[in-house]
This record gives sequence, structure tokens and C-alpha cells, in this order.
Amino acid sequence: MVSNTTRELYATLLALKRMLRIFSWLCLMLVSSGVIAEQVVLQKDYFEHIHFRRIQPTVVSFNDAVINFDVHKSSSFLLHAFEEIRPVNAVSFQWKASGMLNKTSRYHEKTRAGDDAWLRVGLIISGEPELVPEPLLPRWVIKVRNTLKHPSDRMIYLIPDAQHDPGESWRSPFSSNIDMVAVDSQATSDGWNQVRYVFAEPRQAVGLWIMADGDNTASIFNSQIRNLVLE
Repeated sequence: MVSNTTRELYATLLALKRMLRIFSWLCLMLVSSGVIAEQVVLQKDYFEHIHFRRIQPTVVSFNDAVINFDVHKSSSFLLHAFEEIRPVNAVSFQWKASGMLNKTSRYHEKTRAGDDAWLRVGLIISGEPELVPEPLLPRWVIKVRNTLKHPSDRMIYLIPDAQHDPGESWRSPFSSNIDMVAVDSQATSDGWNQVRYVFAEPRQAVGLWIMADGDNTASIFNSQIRNLVLE
């Protein structure tokens, strides 16, 4: 006769086997759909710090997997090129800031005079750029094209604590090839703010563009980012 203990052990083993089968199936589905979470390495060697001509660059430092931006009426950006084109379904990160960002309204934010942000996390999208002779291109554009491993024709900026409501989007006043998206932030217990934005459909990305800028609004502030994850 089979004891109750044996029956319980057998039932437990069956349950574990079933859970393992389900877990394996989920992993296979994630891999097949290209949805693999990847934490971006926030270290200096993984980024190019690119400056704009005649604009004071933001002071950028790296410490314990945190990127720190000291903005003093300045602007510049960090560029990370992907080795392969990869689908991105969602982007998440934590951020915080202190100081003064002199944007007054959503209408101001849509103009060149108000086009600054505590933080911008840009997804560089795969595509063929417009053919423009290199002598006519700004030096920073040439630097971006030489750094990227694959061509790009547009970018999506995710902007926390924007004047626009979370989920709203608008075109950059400097380029119709850049979409700005206001993203929601949730405060965490340790003083950071959590962002997670899910795209309506996967975006084919070739790199990341991260910046904090205050040149147009004469703003002075500090901002930080950590735990940047692509899904």
C-alpha cells in the first residue's frame, strides 16, 4: 500500500515538473519574440561623449553604475552603438534630479527656447538617413554616423517629468525626425523615480542617446540615471 507521504511527494514532483515545463515554454516564447531584458552597462567605456559646436558641454561622470549630469546652461550627449539591430519593446530606468529647469509650459516645451530636459533617454531607430554631402553636415552628426554600426533616420526621446502629460508626444522643434514622448515616473522609497515605457509595437533600434540639457532655458541642475533596461 502507498503511504500518504509517498502520494504527497509524488504530487509535489508532478507539480514541479509541470511548473518547469511552463517556465521553459515562457522562456522559449520570449526568445522567439525577441523580448529579452538587457541591463545597459552604464560605464564610461560604453559611451561616446559628443559635444555640439559653440555650446558648452554638460559635465558627465560615472560612478557605481550611475551616470551623473551636471548641467550649467549646457548641452551634450552620450552615444552607445549596438553591435546588432535589436527590437525594443520597452525601456525602463531610474532617475532623479535637483536644481532648476526653467520650462514654463507645454507650449514653451515645444519651442526651441524651451527645448531642454532633466533627462532624455533616446532610442536611435534603424533606417536610411537623408543623403546630404558630408561637408554640409555638422561635426556632431558626422561623429554620430561614424560611431553607429548601422544607419539611422530617426530617434525617439523618452522624457520624464515633462510639461506634457505622460503618454503625450510631440515633434522636436529642431528636427522632424525626432519624436519626444513624455513618460510617467513613480517615486521609490530610496529617493529615485522609476520609469517604464512600453511601445505600441517593437522598435528596431541601433543605439542609445542619453543626455541632460539646459542651454536653451539657461538652466542649472544635476540629474542622474541608473538601472537602464531594454526589453
